[in-house]
Amino acid sequence: MSNQASSARLNNFQNFIFHLLFIFILSTQIIISNYYFNTLYLLGLMIFIRADFEYDWKLILVISFYGLYQDTLLGFQFGYSSLFFLFFLLLGQISNLISGIGSFLINIYFFAFGVILLAVLEGIYLYFSHNIFIDIYKVFINMVFFIFLCFFSKRIFNYFMTSNVR
Repeated sequence: MSNQASSARLNNFQNFIFHLLFIFILSTQIIISNYYFNTLYLLGLMIFIRADFEYDWKLILVISFYGLYQDTLLGFQFGYSSLFFLFFLLLGQISNLISGIGSFLINIYFFAFGVILLAVLEGIYLYFSHNIFIDIYKVFINMVFFIFLCFFSKRIFNYFMTSNVR
């Protein structure tokens, strides 16, 4: 049954809901911010989970546009968010290719590896570029939270997709 769910394409309504939710989270970042809850990782998680079900060149363009939109809103350097989002799309596709369609935990390991890699690279960049030390405790809480969120949201999304395949 998981083979049917993983090979199922998202219908138009699910695509609309994904993009609407993605734009909503992007737009509310400027108002709602929390140091323990990194919204950029949440958006990366959404893209990582979506990589299971759909891969299209138009999706790459839309994700790049969303990244530029976020960079404009938050004042990041242009291309930072797009690369971040495309990294999670690539990571999701690689995890699907390596683990196969039915492997659930390997996808979680890939996501955990991606989150840890990005946190380490961000910490190294901030230290060497701006001489800023980041609080490892808060970064660790953020990483663990999103790994657990990935576990539960992937389960829920897989269950939802298997119930709609019939």
